[in-house]
Amino acid sequence: MDAILLSQLVKGFAVPKNDCFIKHVTSDSRDVVPGSVFIAIRGERVNGEKYAAGAVEKGAEFVITENHIDDIPDEMQAIVPNVLDASIQMGANVRDTYDIDVIGVTGSMGKTTAKDFIYAAISPFAKTVKSEGNRNNELGMPKTIYGFTKEDRFAVLEMGMEALGDVHKLSLAAKPKAAVITCIGISHLERLKTRENILKAKLEMCDGMPADGILVMNGDDDYLPQAQITNPANVYYYGIKNTSADVVAKDIRTVGLTTQFTIADKEYGEIPCVVPTIGDHNVLNALSAYTLVSRMGFDARQVAANLAGYVVSGQRQKFVQKGDILFIEDCYNAAPDSMKAAVDTIKTVGKGRTIAVFGDMMELGDDEAALHRSVGEYAKEKGVDCVWTHGERAKHICAGFGEGALSFEDKKQLGEYIIANLQPQDTIVFKASHSRRFEDIIEQVYKGLEK
Repeated sequence: MDAILLSQLVKGFAVPKNDCFIKHVTSDSRDVVPGSVFIAIRGERVNGEKYAAGAVEKGAEFVITENHIDDIPDEMQAIVPNVLDASIQMGANVRDTYDIDVIGVTGSMGKTTAKDFIYAAISPFAKTVKSEGNRNNELGMPKTIYGFTKEDRFAVLEMGMEALGDVHKLSLAAKPKAAVITCIGISHLERLKTRENILKAKLEMCDGMPADGILVMNGDDDYLPQAQITNPANVYYYGIKNTSADVVAKDIRTVGLTTQFTIADKEYGEIPCVVPTIGDHNVLNALSAYTLVSRMGFDARQVAANLAGYVVSGQRQKFVQKGDILFIEDCYNAAPDSMKAAVDTIKTVGKGRTIAVFGDMMELGDDEAALHRSVGEYAKEKGVDCVWTHGERAKHICAGFGEGALSFEDKKQLGEYIIANLQPQDTIVFKASHSRRFEDIIEQVYKGLEK
C-alpha cells in the first residue's frame, strides 16, 4: 500500500487529531505492522474489539470500531455506526488518489471466471491489477484497491453481494468505467426471495458508473435483455443463443481441453477464438471479456487472441491428470446451472466412466430440495455413470438421479470410497458450494492415490 495520510484515508467518517502516514489496513490483528489502521469487526465467532489494544501495541496508529474501546486512547479510535461501511469509504478514498480505469464484474455466477478472462484480454495492453481470491465484498474489494500502484492503468474488480445495497456501495467506491453483469441466477433466493430482486441488486453496478461508461451484459439471460438501463449510455450484449446480440459465439467445438469458436461481432466482423477451458458457460464468460475490452477501444482481433492466455483461479474447472484418470476441480461455488454445466463438461471430455461428486448448494430458499433434485435428474438424462454425494441437501441430487447414486454421511467416508472405486479412464468432477470444503475430499483422494 502506498503511504496515505490518515486524515485522507478516513475522510468522510472521522477527523483524527494526530495525523500520520498509513501504509497498511487490516482486520486481522496478526497482520498489524507499524503504520496500520486496524478495523475491529464483531463477527459471529471472533470479536475484533478484543484484539484492538494488542493491535495498537504492535504499531497500529488508528482503530475503527463500533463500540468505544477503553484500553485505547480516544484520539486513536473512530467509533462508527458500521465498520464495513467505513471499510468501503476507506477503499473509496484510496481509489480517488489513482488515475486508473476500474472494470467491475458482478452476476450470480461466473464472476471470477469473467474477471480472469477480462484480465487475460486487457493486461497485455497495459499494466492491470485484479481481485484475487474472494476479495469481492466490503473488506475484500478495498484490499485490492490498497494494492494499486501509480503504474497500474486498469483494475478488474469483482463485486459480490448478500443483500440489496451491497453492490451499490461497492460501485460507488470503485467508480467503474466499464462493467460486466454475467447473469441473474437463483443463488441468493434465500435472502432476496425473487429473481427480480436479484436483478435489481446486480444492476446497482450502474450506480457508480459515469454517463459515458460501458456496460456489457449476457444476452442469453432471461432477465438482463429486458432490463431498463438509464446509465451508462453504452450498453452491449453478448450471447450464444441470442443471435441478435452485439457479439455472438458460433461454430463452438471442443478440441482436447480447449474450446474453439467464431466470434460474430456486428461491429468488427467474424474473428476466430480459442480458449483453454470447456463448456458454453465459459464461452459466454470469454465473450463478456471480448465485448467489454473491444468496446473500450482495443483492437478486436488482438483482444480475441489474448483470451487464449486465460488462467483459471482456484478450483474453477481446473483439470488435473493423475495417471489415466482425469480430475476436474470445480468446487469453488455451486448453483443448479453451474452443476449442470459441470455435467456437460465431464460428458464432453470424458473417455471412460463419468463420475459426478456433488455436495450441497446453499442459499436456494424454499425450493432447494426440488433444485437439488433437478441436478440429479439432469445428470441421469445426460448419461452420467455415477453420482456420489455428501450433504443433507445433496441427498436430493441422489433422489433425482435414482438407482446408482450414493450418498455418504461424511467426507472422509466418501473420499475412501472414491479411492477404492476409481477405474482407468475415469473422468470425475467435484462440485459443491465453497462452504462445504470439497477440497478436503480432493486432497484426501490425491494422497490416497499416491500410496
